[in-house]
Amino acid sequence: MTHQITLRFEDGATQMIDCRAGESVADAALRARVSIPLDCRDGVCGTCKATCAAGDYQHGDYVDEALSAQEAQAGRVLTCQMRPSSDCVIEIAAASDAAGVGTFHGRLTASRALSPSTLTFSIALDDRQALSFLPGQYVNVQVPGSDLTRSYSFSSGPQKTRCRSWSATCRRG
Repeated sequence: MTHQITLRFEDGATQMIDCRAGESVADAALRARVSIPLDCRDGVCGTCKATCAAGDYQHGDYVDEALSAQEAQAGRVLTCQMRPSSDCVIEIAAASDAAGVGTFHGRLTASRALSPSTLTFSIALDDRQALSFLPGQYVNVQVPGSDLTRSYSFSSGPQKTRCRSWSATCRRG
Protein backbone atom coordinates (compact mmCIF):
# COMPACT_ATOMS: atom_id res chain seq x y z
CA MET A 1 0.00 0.00 0.00
CA THR A 2 1.19 3.51 -0.75
CA HIS A 3 0.04 6.89 0.46
CA GLN A 4 0.17 10.09 -1.55
CA ILE A 5 2.19 12.77 0.18
CA THR A 6 1.79 16.39 -0.85
CA LEU A 7 4.89 18.46 -0.07
CA ARG A 8 4.13 22.19 0.06
CA PHE A 9 7.24 24.38 0.02
CA GLU A 10 7.43 27.92 1.41
CA ASP A 11 7.93 29.37 -2.09
CA GLY A 12 4.49 28.03 -3.12
CA ALA A 13 5.76 25.02 -5.07
CA THR A 14 4.01 21.69 -4.50
CA GLN A 15 5.39 18.20 -5.14
CA MET A 16 3.44 14.95 -4.92
CA ILE A 17 5.25 11.76 -3.94
CA ASP A 18 4.22 8.20 -3.12
CA CYS A 19 5.24 6.84 0.28
CA ARG A 20 5.33 3.07 0.70
CA ALA A 21 3.97 1.33 3.79
CA GLY A 22 6.49 1.67 6.61
CA GLU A 23 8.65 4.13 4.65
CA SER A 24 9.60 7.51 6.08
CA VAL A 25 8.59 10.64 4.21
CA ALA A 26 12.28 11.57 3.85
CA ASP A 27 13.12 8.22 2.25
CA ALA A 28 10.12 8.53 -0.09
CA ALA A 29 11.25 12.03 -1.10
CA LEU A 30 14.80 10.83 -1.80
CA ARG A 31 13.46 7.91 -3.83
CA ALA A 32 11.30 10.37 -5.83
CA ARG A 33 14.33 12.67 -6.25
CA VAL A 34 12.60 15.54 -4.43
CA SER A 35 14.95 17.47 -2.20
CA ILE A 36 13.80 18.39 1.31
CA PRO A 37 15.90 19.58 4.27
CA LEU A 38 17.63 16.54 5.73
CA ASP A 39 20.76 15.72 7.66
CA CYS A 40 21.15 12.99 10.30
CA ARG A 41 18.17 10.80 9.28
CA ASP A 42 18.11 9.49 12.88
CA GLY A 43 15.62 11.84 14.59
CA VAL A 44 18.39 13.70 16.38
CA CYS A 45 19.22 16.96 14.59
CA GLY A 46 15.80 18.46 13.74
CA THR A 47 16.92 19.62 10.27
CA CYS A 48 13.97 17.86 8.62
CA LYS A 49 11.34 19.38 10.94
CA ALA A 50 8.13 20.16 9.05
CA THR A 51 4.41 20.54 9.73
CA CYS A 52 1.82 17.92 8.84
CA ALA A 53 -1.23 19.97 7.84
CA ALA A 54 -3.43 16.94 7.10
CA GLY A 55 -3.28 13.18 7.43
CA ASP A 56 -2.48 10.44 9.89
CA TYR A 57 1.00 9.22 10.76
CA GLN A 58 3.30 7.71 13.35
CA HIS A 59 5.99 10.05 14.69
CA GLY A 60 8.66 7.33 14.96
CA ASP A 61 11.72 7.52 17.19
CA TYR A 62 13.42 10.84 17.93
CA VAL A 63 15.05 12.77 20.75
CA ASP A 64 13.18 15.52 22.59
CA GLU A 65 15.78 18.11 21.56
CA ALA A 66 14.86 17.53 17.90
CA LEU A 67 11.08 17.68 18.43
CA SER A 68 9.43 18.70 21.71
CA ALA A 69 6.18 17.18 22.96
CA GLN A 70 4.47 20.54 22.38
CA GLU A 71 5.68 20.65 18.77
CA ALA A 72 4.50 17.07 18.17
CA GLN A 73 1.05 17.95 19.56
CA ALA A 74 0.94 20.96 17.21
CA GLY A 75 1.47 18.75 14.14
CA ARG A 76 5.21 19.21 13.78
CA VAL A 77 7.05 16.13 12.52
CA LEU A 78 10.52 14.96 11.64
CA THR A 79 10.23 13.71 8.07
CA CYS A 80 13.14 11.30 8.62
CA GLN A 81 11.07 9.44 11.23
CA MET A 82 7.46 10.15 10.18
CA ARG A 83 5.63 7.11 8.78
CA PRO A 84 2.30 8.04 7.11
CA SER A 85 -0.76 5.84 7.68
CA SER A 86 -2.89 7.87 5.24
CA ASP A 87 -2.43 10.47 2.51
CA CYS A 88 -0.76 13.54 4.06
CA VAL A 89 -0.05 17.19 3.35
CA ILE A 90 3.31 18.34 4.69
CA GLU A 91 4.50 21.93 4.82
CA ILE A 92 8.25 22.17 4.24
CA ALA A 93 9.97 25.26 5.68
CA ALA A 94 12.32 25.68 2.72
CA ALA A 95 12.21 26.80 -0.89
CA SER A 96 11.67 24.06 -3.45
CA ASP A 97 15.01 24.82 -5.11
CA ALA A 98 17.05 25.05 -1.88
CA ALA A 99 19.07 21.99 -2.80
CA GLY A 100 18.91 19.87 -5.87
CA VAL A 101 18.98 16.15 -6.21
CA GLY A 102 20.83 15.00 -9.28
CA THR A 103 22.88 12.16 -10.64
CA PHE A 104 26.48 12.75 -11.61
CA HIS A 105 29.05 10.38 -13.05
CA GLY A 106 32.77 10.62 -12.50
CA ARG A 107 35.94 8.78 -11.71
CA LEU A 108 38.10 8.46 -8.64
CA THR A 109 41.24 10.56 -9.21
CA ALA A 110 42.92 10.37 -5.79
CA SER A 111 42.64 8.45 -2.55
CA ARG A 112 44.77 8.80 0.57
CA ALA A 113 44.56 7.43 4.11
CA LEU A 114 44.80 10.27 6.65
CA SER A 115 44.76 7.87 9.62
CA PRO A 116 43.77 4.25 10.25
CA SER A 117 40.12 5.35 10.36
CA THR A 118 39.97 8.31 7.94
CA LEU A 119 40.25 8.45 4.16
CA THR A 120 40.18 11.37 1.76
CA PHE A 121 39.42 11.04 -1.93
CA SER A 122 38.72 13.14 -5.01
CA ILE A 123 36.32 12.56 -7.87
CA ALA A 124 36.44 14.25 -11.26
CA LEU A 125 33.05 14.52 -12.93
CA ASP A 126 32.49 13.35 -16.49
CA ASP A 127 32.49 15.85 -19.36
CA ARG A 128 29.79 18.52 -19.35
CA GLN A 129 28.82 17.84 -15.74
CA ALA A 130 29.32 20.35 -12.95
CA LEU A 131 28.24 20.43 -9.35
CA SER A 132 27.61 23.24 -6.90
CA PHE A 133 27.15 22.81 -3.17
CA LEU A 134 26.80 24.77 0.03
CA PRO A 135 28.66 24.29 3.32
CA GLY A 136 27.16 21.36 5.22
CA GLN A 137 25.81 19.58 2.15
CA TYR A 138 26.89 16.06 1.28
CA VAL A 139 26.84 13.64 -1.61
CA ASN A 140 25.71 10.01 -1.78
CA VAL A 141 28.32 7.99 -3.66
CA GLN A 142 27.21 4.74 -5.27
CA VAL A 143 29.62 1.93 -6.00
CA PRO A 144 29.40 1.22 -9.76
CA GLY A 145 27.57 -1.98 -10.62
CA SER A 146 25.92 -2.26 -7.21
CA ASP A 147 23.22 -0.77 -5.02
CA LEU A 148 25.77 0.15 -2.33
CA THR A 149 25.82 3.84 -1.42
CA ARG A 150 27.33 5.93 1.34
CA SER A 151 27.02 9.59 2.24
CA TYR A 152 30.14 11.76 2.26
CA SER A 153 30.65 15.35 3.35
CA PHE A 154 32.54 17.65 1.02
CA SER A 155 35.99 18.61 2.27
CA SER A 156 36.81 20.93 -0.61
CA GLY A 157 35.38 24.41 -0.22
CA PRO A 158 32.27 25.49 -2.10
CA GLN A 159 32.92 27.28 -5.35
CA LYS A 160 31.34 30.50 -6.60
CA THR A 161 30.79 28.67 -9.88
CA ARG A 162 29.88 25.06 -10.50
CA CYS A 163 32.88 22.76 -10.05
CA ARG A 164 33.95 19.77 -12.10
CA SER A 165 35.84 17.94 -9.35
CA TRP A 166 35.51 17.72 -5.59
CA SER A 167 36.98 16.01 -2.54
CA ALA A 168 35.44 14.24 0.42
CA THR A 169 36.76 12.87 3.68
CA CYS A 170 35.25 9.92 5.49
CA ARG A 171 35.78 7.78 8.56
CA ARG A 172 36.14 4.10 7.85
CA GLY A 173 34.01 1.58 9.65
